[in-house]
Amino acid sequence: MLVVKVIVFLAGYLILQLISVKSALAWGPGVHTALALSSLNSASLLLPPIARIITSFPIEYMYGCLSADFFIGKGKSRYKKNPHTWEGGFRFLQEAGTDQEAAYALGFLSHLAADVIAHNYFVPNLLSAYPGKGKMGHLFWEIRADYLIGSAYTRIARGVLEMDHQICDDLLKLIAGRKKNGFKAGKGFFAQTVKLSDRLHATHDLFFETKVVRRHYFHQYLSLMLDLSRSLVKDFLRHPETSPCLMYDPMGARNLLLAKKTRAFLRLSRSPRLVRRFDVDENLLRL
Repeated sequence: MLVVKVIVFLAGYLILQLISVKSALAWGPGVHTALALSSLNSASLLLPPIARIITSFPIEYMYGCLSADFFIGKGKSRYKKNPHTWEGGFRFLQEAGTDQEAAYALGFLSHLAADVIAHNYFVPNLLSAYPGKGKMGHLFWEIRADYLIGSAYTRIARGVLEMDHQICDDLLKLIAGRKKNGFKAGKGFFAQTVKLSDRLHATHDLFFETKVVRRHYFHQYLSLMLDLSRSLVKDFLRHPETSPCLMYDPMGARNLLLAKKTRAFLRLSRSPRLVRRFDVDENLLRL
């Protein structure tokens, strides 16, 4: 059994090393699935037309919450049709010709709202506080978050991805300007990372630290960040035109860059270690 765990761990490590830091996800598939289910469960608190659409097509909504991460290299803002932006997300909604497509587009936009917290605060703070994780630090914390919320959500994500979503995929390719082969490769790669994330649940002792104090603080921090993401997604689905999340970059380019620069400086400097903090803005805490 130990040999199997070691093999899975090494395979996971090699795959993570092949993924560019700029291509990293924000929340993992398990967390995005949990947030999607939370929104569906709270439909009565959302804007009625939106609640009707996403509860009529819950699978499409969940698929939208996952498919924003199909785009390897999405961090390259120069990509003119980059869909992992508010502009790109609202293009989906504008082009949706049916409620089924609208549910998918709303899932995509919900993903962006959740990423506002993950990319601007959750990951930057951890990269700054624990610089020793190196290039795979970003993905390390995302996979750890998926592990802690439970494997059931990642398995649900796998099930959703294995379904036929031709209508949604056609809309995604139209908006993103992706050719058939490029889209298929991106979706296939993401599906493999979801399977990997699921299998890494069996390698906890090898992949994650076991210090009780550190684990306790991380659990508290993760709980806070998940609550903020959940609140922000629901606020967007209540106020899709005025939610404060629209003022933030869902890719968190600025804060992630600052966190990585801080990490690089700490490795080169012998001065006392100073941790850069990325505090959540008050207008997000009040939601």
